[in-house]
Amino acid sequence: MSQANVLNKGSTEETIMRKPMFLTAYSLLLTLAFALAQPAWAAIDRDVEGIAAIVNDQVISLFDVDQRVDLVFATSGLERSNDMRERIRQQVLRSLVDEKLQMQEADRVEIEIEAEEVDKNIMRIATENKMSYEGIQEFLKENAIEEDTLKAQIKAELAWNQFVRRSFGGRLSISDEEVDEQFEKAMRSINEPRYYVSEILLNLDSFANDEQINALSNEIVAQLQNGVDFGAVARQFSIAPSSARGGQLGWLSADQLDKEIAAIIVRMQPGQISAPIRARAGIYILALGDVQQGGSKNPMKNQFDILTVGFDKQTPPATVNKFVSAFKTCRQAQRDAKQLQADAQRSGLKELQQLPAFLHPLVGGLEAGRVAPPQSSDDGTQVFVVCDRKDDLGVQISRDAVSDSIYSQRLSMMARRHLRDLRREAVVEYR
Repeated sequence: MSQANVLNKGSTEETIMRKPMFLTAYSLLLTLAFALAQPAWAAIDRDVEGIAAIVNDQVISLFDVDQRVDLVFATSGLERSNDMRERIRQQVLRSLVDEKLQMQEADRVEIEIEAEEVDKNIMRIATENKMSYEGIQEFLKENAIEEDTLKAQIKAELAWNQFVRRSFGGRLSISDEEVDEQFEKAMRSINEPRYYVSEILLNLDSFANDEQINALSNEIVAQLQNGVDFGAVARQFSIAPSSARGGQLGWLSADQLDKEIAAIIVRMQPGQISAPIRARAGIYILALGDVQQGGSKNPMKNQFDILTVGFDKQTPPATVNKFVSAFKTCRQAQRDAKQLQADAQRSGLKELQQLPAFLHPLVGGLEAGRVAPPQSSDDGTQVFVVCDRKDDLGVQISRDAVSDSIYSQRLSMMARRHLRDLRREAVVEYR
């Protein structure tokens, strides 16, 4: 494939516009809530002094490898087996070699990551998962993983991200003509079918041979098809910028995807996982979440905040009609309903398609502050009030979003190329 990413450089979904953290394995703990439901892997005997590899005179111990393997299983949800453990171990070792090279490069330009910054990132992860710092510590302890294993991984990633931004960010120049070209391309495809795509991009350089590539990628696909969480696996294994979001690329048209990828996606059904796809950038595994016809406004996605006031069957119709005619605000209506001993409940903003079907014709055409005709039944009478309404705007594309997309993809590509150069120049001895 001609691109280093599943996306063409003109892809403009808002969900993929953020400048990425290039290696986002520390975001794997976003799936802690899922992982906590998994049984802890019994600790195995480890040779703490054993050496797994030496990278430019710096040692990676067997214990380091075992600990990282345990972290992968604990946070990805992958089924544990001896064969799978060995496959993961091989990739983990090569990932640890890369981390050594990244840290050595960061040290060369005197980048230092303070312990407080590492702790801040762990605290952010905890907050996003509605956990405490101590909760993460307990999770690691239950899975026989030392806290330093996670901290070392986070530190290496923060250092490499800082190095990449400092070294390459200022070199990137994106012209207005480039942005305009891709913006116009995206606008032309706005009414075409759109696909909700997620990706996992496996790093080919992390494998010793094709046998390892096929074994691990096929095993991952098999487990994903059996229900293992796609986002958790993407956060742990994917080297694409989307890994921080669980591999989610968002809604894309076929024109926004690499041609070979698009040819596969358009043949997939929602909920389907693709077979491994070999490309220049690595091995892709794709998931199709849903298909949407065109990117124009969708009335069923309009959001409504509905106040439902229920009067019992003993309430005279005149009382209900007086309540409707006296309506001014939803807050006042709730107070009036309480005085009339009527039940009043607000839905909060929900898409029309999420509301009961019988409400669609009643409220779909009403603006905020309007009251639908009272609806009577054997149980009483209900009044529905539209307290707030936010209409679907369809696909929103901006030139800033296009520019950010091009920037993130190019910076990610430069980071991968530099890491390949470091591997070629390094002296690595595997034991």
